[in-house]
Amino acid sequence: MEDKSVKDLTEYVPYSKEARSFMAPTKYTVFIRTFIPWQLVKFIYYNLKMLRVLLKGHGRFMDT
Repeated sequence: MEDKSVKDLTEYVPYSKEARSFMAPTKYTVFIRTFIPWQLVKFIYYNLKMLRVLLKGHGRFMDT
Protein backbone atom coordinates (compact mmCIF):
# COMPACT_ATOMS: atom_id res chain seq x y z
CA MET A 1 0.00 0.00 0.00
CA GLU A 2 1.44 3.36 -1.03
CA ASP A 3 1.67 6.29 1.37
CA LYS A 4 -1.03 8.80 0.39
CA SER A 5 1.09 11.91 1.14
CA VAL A 6 3.87 10.73 -1.22
CA LYS A 7 1.29 9.99 -3.91
CA ASP A 8 -0.23 13.47 -3.55
CA LEU A 9 3.16 15.11 -3.90
CA THR A 10 4.07 13.22 -7.04
CA GLU A 11 0.74 14.06 -8.72
CA TYR A 12 0.74 17.75 -7.82
CA VAL A 13 0.11 19.94 -10.87
CA PRO A 14 0.71 23.64 -10.22
CA TYR A 15 -1.97 26.11 -11.32
CA SER A 16 -4.56 23.40 -11.64
CA LYS A 17 -8.01 23.78 -10.12
CA GLU A 18 -7.16 21.30 -7.37
CA ALA A 19 -3.94 23.13 -6.47
CA ARG A 20 -5.62 26.39 -5.46
CA SER A 21 -4.51 27.06 -1.92
CA PHE A 22 -4.46 30.86 -1.61
CA MET A 23 -6.48 32.98 0.75
CA ALA A 24 -9.16 35.15 -0.82
CA PRO A 25 -8.87 38.81 0.26
CA THR A 26 -11.53 40.20 2.56
CA LYS A 27 -13.95 42.89 1.43
CA TYR A 28 -11.99 45.47 3.43
CA THR A 29 -8.72 44.47 1.76
CA VAL A 30 -10.25 44.75 -1.70
CA PHE A 31 -11.72 48.15 -0.78
CA ILE A 32 -8.38 49.50 0.50
CA ARG A 33 -6.50 48.23 -2.56
CA THR A 34 -8.94 49.93 -4.94
CA PHE A 35 -9.68 53.14 -2.98
CA ILE A 36 -7.94 55.91 -4.98
CA PRO A 37 -7.59 58.49 -2.15
CA TRP A 38 -5.83 55.92 0.05
CA GLN A 39 -3.49 55.01 -2.82
CA LEU A 40 -2.62 58.70 -3.23
CA VAL A 41 -1.86 59.01 0.49
CA LYS A 42 0.41 55.97 0.36
CA PHE A 43 2.08 57.27 -2.82
CA ILE A 44 2.86 60.63 -1.18
CA TYR A 45 4.05 58.94 2.04
CA TYR A 46 6.47 56.59 0.27
CA ASN A 47 7.78 59.33 -2.01
CA LEU A 48 8.51 61.58 0.98
CA LYS A 49 10.20 58.66 2.71
CA MET A 50 12.43 58.02 -0.34
CA LEU A 51 13.19 61.71 -0.66
CA ARG A 52 14.29 61.84 2.98
CA VAL A 53 16.61 58.85 2.49
CA LEU A 54 18.10 60.38 -0.67
CA LEU A 55 18.64 63.76 0.97
CA LYS A 56 20.35 62.15 3.97
CA GLY A 57 22.64 60.16 1.69
CA HIS A 58 23.56 63.04 -0.60
CA GLY A 59 23.87 65.68 2.12
CA ARG A 60 26.73 63.84 3.77
CA PHE A 61 29.16 64.52 0.92
CA MET A 62 28.24 68.15 0.33
CA ASP A 63 30.28 69.40 3.34
CA THR A 64 33.65 68.41 1.81
